Order: sequence, then C-alpha cells, then structure tokens
Amino acid sequence: MISEQLKNFIKKQKSRIVVYPNDLFEQRVQEEMIRADEYKSFFVYVELDFAAIRKNLFKDQEEKFWDAFFKSLASKGRGSDVLGLLEKNSGFGLIMLDSKMEGWTRLLGRIREFGKNSVNEMDKPLSTIKAFVYPAYIEQEAGAFPLEKSAK
Repeated sequence: MISEQLKNFIKKQKSRIVVYPNDLFEQRVQEEMIRADEYKSFFVYVELDFAAIRKNLFKDQEEKFWDAFFKSLASKGRGSDVLGLLEKNSGFGLIMLDSKMEGWTRLLGRIREFGKNSVNEMDKPLSTIKAFVYPAYIEQEAGAFPLEKSAK
C-alpha cells in the first residue's frame, strides 16, 4: 500500500511527473498492448512494488530512493513514458513506449547515479523491480532478460 509519506512526496515533487491512478493506468497498459500488436511495435513494462522496495531499504532511506527514482524520470526527457499506480496502490508501473530493454537499463543507471550518495546498498531495492519487453516475441532480440543479468 502506498504510504502517506510517499503520497506527500508525490504531491511535493518538483519534476511534475504525472502519476496515473490505477484504473486509468491499467487501461493505458491494455491500449499499449493493442497498439504494439497492431503496429508491430514494442514497449518496456516495469513494476516497482512498494513493500518489496521498502523491505530492502534502511528505514530512513525510502524518501531518498523515491527522490532518485523521480529525478531519473525527469532527467531523461522522455515525455512519452507513462507512470501509474498498480492494483490496490501496491506499487508503480512504468510503460516506456517504443523502448527496448536498453532503455530500461539506461534509466536504471540513472536511478543508481541519483541515489548513489544517499541510498545505501542501492542494488537491493533495485533487484526487486520487474521489467520486460512487450510483446514477448521480440524479447530475445530486444535483450529482455532477467534484471540481474541486464542491470549489471
């Protein structure tokens, strides 16, 4: 469940990143799947589970982790990416349109870079993140492998 602290952080963040509510985000994922199938395009889908990330952070570093995450989204300048809440507000989902796994790997590097001086053991919370390329038939071509292999 999304904490009050994270809700306040989202409201106060200066990067003005839009976070879709769950129902609209789910609809957007479905629309992108249809578009990808029709036009033989692709996207990266990422899930960040709040509880898993929180469990892998020191208590005082959750806000710093999310600060690094939002800064990385704001700094990469891809206005086409879509961020939304997952079912039961259990985490964030991210759609990186017209991107292959290399796009996610670059973003992951930015998250590490922004968090390196403020979050201890950044790889622990990052290892809980799930990322894959849709549609599955381009997965091998796009380099979509488990995060442990692609993130290092």
